[in-house]
Parts: sequence; structure tokens; C-alpha cells
Amino acid sequence: MAKKGRPFVYQAEDEKPVTVSLRLPRDLYDQVARYVQRHPGMTLTEFFLDGARLRLDTPADPRDVILSDDNTVIQEVQEMIRAAVQAEIGKLSDFLGPRLSPPGGMTATEAPAPPVPELSYNGNTVIQEEAPRRSARRGGLKLTPEQEVALRAKRQQGTPIKALMEEYGISKASVFRYLH
Repeated sequence: MAKKGRPFVYQAEDEKPVTVSLRLPRDLYDQVARYVQRHPGMTLTEFFLDGARLRLDTPADPRDVILSDDNTVIQEVQEMIRAAVQAEIGKLSDFLGPRLSPPGGMTATEAPAPPVPELSYNGNTVIQEEAPRRSARRGGLKLTPEQEVALRAKRQQGTPIKALMEEYGISKASVFRYLH
């Protein structure tokens, strides 16, 4: 196939590109050809140039990466985790209200927790005597009665439906079902 247009003119010999010929396994060539086809405007040459630049710019050997003593990234991640935990604790304390005990145990005015149903052990299996309450609907209950009350109260305060869906892990239809 004849080249179209004028030939390239280079100011100096070091600007002139080097022609390289390479042999590829057929299956690799087919993959590269499909990739180039899916990306309009890309040529095989551009594909291989991008790959060569990526390989040269990204050290493959972990010893090539220079590590610094600066651990600010780890500290930032730890702060983000602490903030997320505190936010969840805040949600929990909003939901449970005065029943949430402060760190360090119960106060003198709090009542002890209700007794847990008797459990029997059969090998590694724990069998609980009292079955949990289920509804007739497929899938059973999603929220406890206390959660239903809290959901309705939050909606009356203007909490968006999407936020309620995420907080309680239920669908949009379920949110509306609990609201009505």
C-alpha cells in the first residue's frame, strides 16, 4: 500500500524515529487488534508506544519504589476510619437513646439486660429454644418495632428516603411500606 501525503521531514537525525519489527503470538495479536478496533483513532503503533511508556514509567520491581518515612497517608486513613466509627456510634446512640450504656459499664439507674433464651449445644451447632418472630411475607421481617418507630420519626424530621434506605439496608418499597 502506498503512503499518502508528503514524507516526514526531520530537522536532525536524532529526531528520526527508529523502525522496530516484532513477532507476536497470533492470539496476542488478535487481542491487540480487537483493543485497537474498539478505540477509534488508535493505531497499533500508538498501542505499543503506550505500553512501552507505561512499562518504563511504572517500576516493576518493588525495590525501585522509594519509600519515605512519611506515614501521613496511613494516618489519614486511620482518621477516616475513626470518623466513620464515631458516626456509626452516633447513629446507634440516637436510635437507642438513654438505653445505650456509657463506656465502662452500666450506671446504677440502668436495669440489667433481659435474659437470653436458653441455648443448647449439639457439636458445633447452637440450637436456640425460642424461634424468632417471622411475618407471613416472603423474606420475613426486616426491621424491629423500635426501628420502625425510629424510621418514621426520621422521615417526619425530613430525612430523605434514599438515606433511610442506606441506613436500614432496605429497598425503597420497604421504606414506603413501613411509613404507611
